[in-house]
Amino acid sequence: MLFIIRNLTKIAAFIFVVIFVCLAFPRLSSIVFPPIPEPSASFDCDDCTLLMLEHFQEIGVDSTPIIGNLKMTGEDYIESNHVWLLVKSGDMEIAYDWGTPRFDRQHYEGYVITLDQLQSAIAQDEQGGSALAATEQ
Repeated sequence: MLFIIRNLTKIAAFIFVVIFVCLAFPRLSSIVFPPIPEPSASFDCDDCTLLMLEHFQEIGVDSTPIIGNLKMTGEDYIESNHVWLLVKSGDMEIAYDWGTPRFDRQHYEGYVITLDQLQSAIAQDEQGGSALAATEQ
């Protein structure tokens, strides 16, 4: 009898965990992977970075915009053509680019920019100018 009760308890616990994960995952997914529109002529990497920055600020997670060139190692500031986020996670930072965590070395090289610089790049895009944060991915 004790054998049956233990097994029923394990089965009930398993079912509870499965139900919990199934119900919680969509909510966790939207936190970990912010919803980001596809790139377009009017929505490029600086727009995406601002959207991700606002998303993480809303849930109380610190993040920092970074510019760099993903096709170069040791690029100079002026060679930067892309922008993404470094998101604080405990003692670490995780690079986010187009709404997805990135773990390659290039996403951890670059230059920190301010929110004002990011917004200035977006304003330049809207006026048809070129900014450091170009549309390249």
